[in-house]
Amino acid sequence: MSASTAPEPALAQLGLCTADIASTVRLYVEAFGFADAGAHIFWGSYLGRIQELGDDATCTLWWMVGRQARVQLELFNHVQPAQRPLPEDWRPSDLGWVRWGIALPDLDDALARLRRLGVEPFTATPLDLPGGRRICVRDPGTGIFLELMEEGPGFPGGVRSRQNTLMPAVVYAAASVADLDAALDFYVGVLGLRPEDDIQLHAPESEALWGLDGAHRRTAVLRAGDSYVELVQYEDPAPRPRPAGHRLSDQGFMNSGFLATDRAQFDAIVARAAAAGIEPNLAPPDRPNTEAYLVDGEGVLTELMLVPREFEAEYGFVARTRFPPPAPWPPPRVPPRSA
Repeated sequence: MSASTAPEPALAQLGLCTADIASTVRLYVEAFGFADAGAHIFWGSYLGRIQELGDDATCTLWWMVGRQARVQLELFNHVQPAQRPLPEDWRPSDLGWVRWGIALPDLDDALARLRRLGVEPFTATPLDLPGGRRICVRDPGTGIFLELMEEGPGFPGGVRSRQNTLMPAVVYAAASVADLDAALDFYVGVLGLRPEDDIQLHAPESEALWGLDGAHRRTAVLRAGDSYVELVQYEDPAPRPRPAGHRLSDQGFMNSGFLATDRAQFDAIVARAAAAGIEPNLAPPDRPNTEAYLVDGEGVLTELMLVPREFEAEYGFVARTRFPPPAPWPPPRVPPRSA
């Protein structure tokens, strides 16, 4: 059970390390309709310490946003230390954050746009599931599986509301874990996410979408604001740990980030983490906008953020117009999210 009756922290950020940041930005804009939300160059000891990369680090960071309020993609390309590629034999059953999914109003158009960019889906045809068709692509820049989910009646969690007149909505982020019960201790008992026992994001046959047809696994779905966290403990194929010497700057899925509702909730989560023996990489800065970086017992990074509304643009939650307009689909017929 959640440690608090307050709303659970919201899934607000997917941190992805790409080998080609320009092509990845283009892919998400032209194929899926995400919008530019700003970029930065980061360097120095602070970055190196929070990402456990040593005494110094340098990277380019790019933010992108879709339909939802306060939900972003955070794209990284590290130069120091040099990014290492995802192992050629990597599978989405291997431990860590492994895939994510977005809701789209027009799956066929998205697939046509992908093919014009030279990206083919992982399976030949979409899978028909309750709530709409599903298909996966493997993002060439990050190497990670991205599930494209067509919205329709019965879609898990319903059709997402909108803040921006943009199309994609982040539905979930999935982590492969060695011990599901221990993972629940962290994501529910420490972070405060809410179990959703009545929601099934993926049936066993869904595993074929990312190449694990016939896999045996246990799963749990947790509510995180407007989106979900899916925890998967694979029994067959057996999950493999990260390669020796793995760094957060390596190609792939770096982390997921969660927004606390207020300072009291932020401090309570940090305190529960400390009681569980999980200390932040650095002490959270004492300011209205702050963050803590927590590494659980399996070495998985979670970012906890506190971002007052006046800091949204600074944190990359506000769409800009630097690029050509995103994919011109009709806006979803749902009301905008209230302030």
